Amino acid sequence: MDQKNINSILQNALEDEIPSAQIDLLPAIRSRLVTGNKLPTQQGEPMNKMFTKRLAYSFLVVAFLTVVTLLTPQGRAFAQSVLQFFTRTESKSFELRPSQIVPVETAQADATAVPPSPSINVAEAEAQAGFDALELPSVPEGFNYLGARLYGDVINIEYEAQGAGGNLIISQSQNGYNQSSWDQVPADAIRKVKIGKLDGEFVQGTFVVYPNETSATWNPNAPILKLRWVDNGIWFEIAKFGDVERIEYLDQEGLIELAESLQ
Repeated sequence: MDQKNINSILQNALEDEIPSAQIDLLPAIRSRLVTGNKLPTQQGEPMNKMFTKRLAYSFLVVAFLTVVTLLTPQGRAFAQSVLQFFTRTESKSFELRPSQIVPVETAQADATAVPPSPSINVAEAEAQAGFDALELPSVPEGFNYLGARLYGDVINIEYEAQGAGGNLIISQSQNGYNQSSWDQVPADAIRKVKIGKLDGEFVQGTFVVYPNETSATWNPNAPILKLRWVDNGIWFEIAKFGDVERIEYLDQEGLIELAESLQ
């Protein structure tokens, strides 16, 4: 089967006017799995020809499933349901490496903290990162605007609570999130949310290290709130740190409102 025939089959499938609600792939897939993906062959058919037919068939199945996923409401809903923005963990603690163990007077591990990059304006950050960043239409109540910072290809737009004691950071990247052990989140701490019509996830809490401990423990009451979602190929995070009086109003719904106002 050549590429022309494959393209013709795919085009016919796309032009079929069967309502998407009537598409049910499960019986066909189940049947194919039960029969062991066997294709009809003729006696004495060369092995390389059989392999080519199997490869072509597999390509068609994958291509058709991709088309259905992208073009039907059921497929898009399924794709969104398996998209995860936070790394799940079933454990509420993890052991530290010797280099991560902090002095007794420090309650939270910051051994993995990234030194701040120079503050620049958003236009400079966009030029270096290679994409246009979204911004808030105005400075949120209780904050002062600090500027932008670039970490690799991640643009951070930063605000500081008036009088200090808290920060708001809007991160944007074309290549997902930088993940480490500290970014893991217990599965039961993740809330599915909507940012307009987009799916997202919200988390409050972080892993902390208590005095004399050699492991990090999840603290669900830590004043760290994070909202993540993806839009037009850009991965977003809005993170609020601190809970001083001026910014305590900014909760889950407040972060979602900020996310929806980005432009």
